[in-house]
Amino acid sequence: MTGTTMKPAEIGPGEAAARARQRRTLINFGTLAAIGAVVGWAAAFVENKDAPLSAGGTMPGWFAILAAVVTVGAVVIGSWRCDRTMDELERLDNYFAGTLGANVFLGVYPVWLILWKGGLMPEPDAMILYGAVFVTFAAAYLWRKLR
Repeated sequence: MTGTTMKPAEIGPGEAAARARQRRTLINFGTLAAIGAVVGWAAAFVENKDAPLSAGGTMPGWFAILAAVVTVGAVVIGSWRCDRTMDELERLDNYFAGTLGANVFLGVYPVWLILWKGGLMPEPDAMILYGAVFVTFAAAYLWRKLR
């Protein structure tokens, strides 16, 4: 037998590339989670403790601007970095989940708005809409990964 054989402990270049890609994805996700945690912790620290969650004007304007800039920067840079590390199957899973999340928003908000205008529902709530889109995206993504 003249061919080369790999020992069980060795991995090939494809497995090594996949592990490196997974490592980069986890680092990106961990970095974004840490940025979100820091912004959230700082917001809780500077916000008026007696104000309800739905009230506006409960934190200093300078902090709101700083948090908005950091959040937009993290989302843009994090999305770009994530896009660079994913393969075509991962991209399709993200497209599927994103499309379902967008469809939830496109279906729920106009109906809720019309029913509110008709006096049948309370005013549309951005937090509920955001949560519905986020949960739909996450569920669709996990469904694609675990099926």
